[in-house]
Amino acid sequence: MKRDESGLTLVEVLATLAIFSMVAVIIWSVFFQGFNFSEKAISKNFMLQESNILVTNLKRVHQKLIKYEIKSENCSIKVTDLTTSSQVQEFNHPSICFKILEINNVTGSGPKTIEPNKNANDISLKISVSDKNNSANSITINTFLYRVKGVDYQ
Repeated sequence: MKRDESGLTLVEVLATLAIFSMVAVIIWSVFFQGFNFSEKAISKNFMLQESNILVTNLKRVHQKLIKYEIKSENCSIKVTDLTTSSQVQEFNHPSICFKILEINNVTGSGPKTIEPNKNANDISLKISVSDKNNSANSITINTFLYRVKGVDYQ
């Protein structure tokens, strides 16, 4: 045998493959953790934007109507104008579920009759907003529907 032969032994090749596979598994898991976190953050941001639109529309309804009924069913929030009894506004989204948890600190999704011109102008709402595809991804919004004093909304 010649003493000046060079090359890799089987043990060296196996050790290199083992180290390489451990590094690859660590990089792979960090990548997917970041990807999952990014997907959840994008979904929560989208739900926040849609809930802000919902709250803005509900405030507009509260300031405009004299007497109305609010309730949530089938992942949507329905507002019925009780002065005309026929005008129903439904707030829903194809990929988001809206549900009223509390109205004026009373648990339940309604129906609740609201008369903003009476003694209590402000209405507190607790709304759950969740992703229809992943119900574990949800947020809760606490908000007030209000009327500015001294303004005639009729």
